[in-house]
Amino acid sequence: MALDKIHTLQTGVSLEISTVTLQELITKILTGRELPELGQIHCANDLYEYLSVIVYKGAADLIKRRQQWVSQKNKADLVAARPIPFREFCNFFWRNLDEHDPDGDEWVRLIADDSFFTQLSEFLNKIRTAERKVHQEKDLMIDLNLGSV
Repeated sequence: MALDKIHTLQTGVSLEISTVTLQELITKILTGRELPELGQIHCANDLYEYLSVIVYKGAADLIKRRQQWVSQKNKADLVAARPIPFREFCNFFWRNLDEHDPDGDEWVRLIADDSFFTQLSEFLNKIRTAERKVHQEKDLMIDLNLGSV
């Protein structure tokens, strides 16, 4: 599954996994802001907190099929095509193993795909690169200031 691309499931649900919040995090790092949450990011799975899912088409049918697991707030966000936190969207698909669930099975296959993990790993590398760049710039400024004394 490609991030920031619209995917259409076999049931007709069109959705996107958005990285907007993740991109904003990287921008904040590059501006030199102190971000305590960076200490909580150790692996690609920790980036789930910065992903969201937007359903563009088929939300009403998805809600009908998943009504037992979709909260009222999430129902409103789904219908309005507003972002839903990635982990909350994943929780729509808790089910008994014998239940027929084409949305959930396809969703699980998509996010279990190697390309999905590879893209998250690339974002993790971007975060680490941005952190190193900011630290190097700070160290350079300190060296320059000490050199002028």
